Amino acid sequence: MQGKLYTNLNEYIYSPEIIGKRKKICNDVFAFDIETTSFFNYRGRIYNMQEYVNIPENEKINCEVKAFMYHWTFSINKDIYYGSTWESFKIFLSKLSKICPRKKIIFVHNLAFEFQFLHSVFNFTNVIARKVHKVMSCYLADYDIEFRCTYFMSNCSLDNLSKVFSLPIKKLKGDLDYNLIRTPATMLTEKEYMYCENDVLIIYYYILEELKTYERVDKIPMTSTGHVRRELKEKVLKDYSY
Repeated sequence: MQGKLYTNLNEYIYSPEIIGKRKKICNDVFAFDIETTSFFNYRGRIYNMQEYVNIPENEKINCEVKAFMYHWTFSINKDIYYGSTWESFKIFLSKLSKICPRKKIIFVHNLAFEFQFLHSVFNFTNVIARKVHKVMSCYLADYDIEFRCTYFMSNCSLDNLSKVFSLPIKKLKGDLDYNLIRTPATMLTEKEYMYCENDVLIIYYYILEELKTYERVDKIPMTSTGHVRRELKEKVLKDYSY
């Protein structure tokens, strides 16, 4: 693993890059991802969601479907931190905010999915969505954090993101069995940790590519069409006849 297992606040060493004169912001690249388990309770027994198709249609009313997060991964530039509960993530964000009290932007690929779990734990404001359940960004005032969706920014899957932008890392496949029911107490293997690690590092390297053009994390357009509009605006300002 290239990352660092986050276990102790005293081991957490980080010097933030703060930029801007009037509007100061942390220009480090933060990425976040979660792994979740889905299952259903049918007449007192727990089943993997793969078994749901075997339940008779007239019996599905007796199925109680649930899902929860069992692992989170967070990167600060190339440093990787892990946890298994929302409480540990809250402690992590509190420590991060003390070290870096300026606004921070955290990039998430397919934020719409993570938001379904995040909004039951945190109180968000200024939620921007393209349509219902399609969250593009949301603000967490308690920690001065804004989550942004890199899927809308790039219009690429995580796998294609690596290919389209020729990133020095690729998404790993088959190293995390989604058929298993896991809990926060489930121990991950080194291959499974690497799978989680790569998912956030792909985001990190993608944002680095965007920063070559936009320089500040808050200036990166929030949609793929936003890139085109910004490029057109710059060309018109330089040459109105364009």
